[in-house]
Amino acid sequence: MKIQGKKFDGPAVEIVPIIRGEEEIILKAQAVLDYEDFHTICPRPTPPEKMFPGGRKEVNVNDKKYIEDINGYSNKKYAWMVLKSLEATEGLEWETIDMSKPDTWGNYNKELTDSGFTEAEVVRILMAVTNAQGLNSDKIEEARKRFLASPVAESEK
Repeated sequence: MKIQGKKFDGPAVEIVPIIRGEEEIILKAQAVLDYEDFHTICPRPTPPEKMFPGGRKEVNVNDKKYIEDINGYSNKKYAWMVLKSLEATEGLEWETIDMSKPDTWGNYNKELTDSGFTEAEVVRILMAVTNAQGLNSDKIEEARKRFLASPVAESEK
């Protein structure tokens, strides 16, 4: 695919430099383009059905257990996205995370802080992951404003 003659040949990558005196730590967060592995390992919960008189069935999205399950699923999906995104960092190894075991995915935050990253550094890392996924609303709004102010937008009016 090309847009205005320009070919895009890879997902977005955000660089997170962390400087500690003479030491430089470079983390990379890359956009996650495929969630198939996640859905295979961690299928989306389905709400239970309610049976009504006359045989009519309806899904119950307000079921307490379903709400718990969907919250857990969402947390796992976010953690998986963080881990897959940070795989772009050369040499990054997790000690307590096994990508085949969803219950370990949430350990990334503890591992980061146990490795000496401050709360502010962890926030920067997670913001880079978010930005790489294109989920930064400020950047989206800025791009929209630039587009609307561009000559292309003027000519389309």
